[in-house]
Amino acid sequence: MEHHQSPVRWLFGVFALGMLCSLTLAALSTWADLEAAFYGFERRASTSLPGLHCPIFLNRNETGTVSIKVSNTTSQKLSPSFRAEFSSPLEPIAALDFANLNPGEAKTLRWTIGPQNIDLKHFIFSKVLVYSTYPIPDRESTCGTFILDLPIPGNVVAGLLLVFGLAGMGGGLIWLWRTQSGDANVMRALRPFTFLAAIVVVALFTSLAGFWLQALLLLAVVLIMLIVTMNFLVFR
Repeated sequence: MEHHQSPVRWLFGVFALGMLCSLTLAALSTWADLEAAFYGFERRASTSLPGLHCPIFLNRNETGTVSIKVSNTTSQKLSPSFRAEFSSPLEPIAALDFANLNPGEAKTLRWTIGPQNIDLKHFIFSKVLVYSTYPIPDRESTCGTFILDLPIPGNVVAGLLLVFGLAGMGGGLIWLWRTQSGDANVMRALRPFTFLAAIVVVALFTSLAGFWLQALLLLAVVLIMLIVTMNFLVFR
């Protein structure tokens, strides 16, 4: 009996480790974007600006790139102006830029962030405003970067968490479904955990896409489902 249970416990352990990695990545990414949305940037536009990307993680001595891709979807030439603001311990640092866009053309603008932009101990916050160019109104968006006290690059940490998270959850569940199909107790646990893993994956990619509000709601659902599922399994 103990010999039979050991592989099951090991596979559930792999699944749990994968879920922990995925939730850590999603939670820290969402936290940074949430803090950025309520940072001390002045509000100048009511329309959201899509396409703003920040590094998920940086270490304290590392530099990264904030980028925004803008497209001209009109039939006329546009020359939009940009105002990029970045956090700092004293006050936000601003930079002005512009782009010439022919009809149908797209360009990517980039700015460098680093240790000088760290604020609130563990964050770098970024905001980009595109001033209105008729017929397109003012648009702005924010994003956040979480600062790690680790000696390795932040993109390596994010990549490892993503790979271990997806591989752990997916590999653990697939192997359990294949090898334990005759065990009623294991199958009873697998069904809710499979559904839970699916929501975790959606929350993860929602947070990485910058939709912090939706990601926050999904993470709350994951937490509630995890508590309910564990109580159900324990008391059964």
